[in-house]
Amino acid sequence: MLTVLFLALLMTVPFAVPVLAGNNNPNKLMGAPTFVLNLQGKKADWSGGGSYDNPDRHTIFVPETTTGRGGTGSYNGTTIAVNLTMWMTQGDEFAVIDGNGFDDDEVALQLGPGKYAVYVVALGKPGGGSDIRGWIYNATDDTYLFMTGMVSVPGHSKKPRWVEATDLLFVSNKEDPYGIVTGADQWVFDYLATLETAMPLGDYLHLWDFDNQNCRRLQLRFYQIG
Repeated sequence: MLTVLFLALLMTVPFAVPVLAGNNNPNKLMGAPTFVLNLQGKKADWSGGGSYDNPDRHTIFVPETTTGRGGTGSYNGTTIAVNLTMWMTQGDEFAVIDGNGFDDDEVALQLGPGKYAVYVVALGKPGGGSDIRGWIYNATDDTYLFMTGMVSVPGHSKKPRWVEATDLLFVSNKEDPYGIVTGADQWVFDYLATLETAMPLGDYLHLWDFDNQNCRRLQLRFYQIG
């Protein structure tokens, strides 16, 4: 009997999932990331030279403070502030489609195949943080339909504090106003495909809105989970 109990306990150990502490590097939990992206904050009047259309790059240049730079948008009949928009798509590989956030307060990232967990951290002085909101957006009538989630990335004075942002890439039945998600949370690009079939008159996109608050650098790490 003791042998059976010991073997049963041993079999459960490999499936135990450790909890990620607030300042721990997520590589300790997830292994090596599939893709690392740095949003490099610069002063508002910065004007860098060179080309930003290299899809193999891992850096996007953005203003240190983006609050309200993108103007306003329409959500549920009300006006909302738009900060820095990162358009999110999925294709054959990870690629930076637009690496300059200074020309129009918009950037673009293509994700590779599969599904991903995401962790974000604010790095570098002056030590500000960022609020990130995931949105489902209808380009046909320029309307923000609903948020997939929101995370607040804290600034730091000494140790970086990692925040999980995976929820931004999934739609839950709590956020979904159209009744498409009825069970487990749905990968956002699968959701967009279903939404286009159910409501074909729209052009549905996924975006992240970054409200940087004196943040020098945000690092995003993507870990494949499916």
